[in-house]
Amino acid sequence: MAKAVIPKKRIITEKNNLIEIVAWKTPKSKFYQEGVKYSFTFVHKNKRTIAFDNFNNEGHHKHHQNKKEQYKFESLEKTAVQFFKLVEEFEKSNGGEND
Repeated sequence: MAKAVIPKKRIITEKNNLIEIVAWKTPKSKFYQEGVKYSFTFVHKNKRTIAFDNFNNEGHHKHHQNKKEQYKFESLEKTAVQFFKLVEEFEKSNGGEND
């Protein structure tokens, strides 16, 4: 089994949304050039609303609401910062449990 770089964590936000993050080392390959596989996911009303990952041989990409686009990966730390910034913006604008 691969070694966890970020052990799987599930967090319920103050607005009652779910955040799940995980990352682990993997052998370097065509699809995992940095030797890391990761997922940062934000779920609002049982729907993945924001996510950054490199699963399914698709390279580094992000999901933001209904859009999916590639992005330039620099590090897990920078990816986490980008992810949590989008989550904070979403929750401030419309991510409440009663909206």
